[in-house]
Amino acid sequence: MRKTIASVVVVFMCLFMFAGCRPKSIEEAIKPADLQKMVDELKENALFKSNYSDAKIEVSGNNVTYKYYYKLDLNDEQIEKVKAQLEKSSLKSQISGLKNTFKKSCGITPETIAFEYYTKSGTHIATISE
Repeated sequence: MRKTIASVVVVFMCLFMFAGCRPKSIEEAIKPADLQKMVDELKENALFKSNYSDAKIEVSGNNVTYKYYYKLDLNDEQIEKVKAQLEKSSLKSQISGLKNTFKKSCGITPETIAFEYYTKSGTHIATISE
């Protein structure tokens, strides 16, 4: 997962290196085609391919949300187990590092970065954010 996040940030760095004027928000800086490229990179990750059917990245102002959709629909008991695993994971600590990378690469610190997880049919499992 860390490698995936790092590769997404590299795309941001490239976007801002060639920009003539600094954007006021991350949303202003990213074109829809660039967002799609970031999603495509996420989907190439082996971990992604083994667990998820889809991913989306949404940017609103200086808030970035990564949405992941599991390959399977899960029952309530499975959802609770997955939620507990996600909440115990190191995702929250990765968010801090990702915020710092955004700041270093483009001069903009995201207000929030969130990872949202859903079943295949779109049932919300958990949100990890900071």
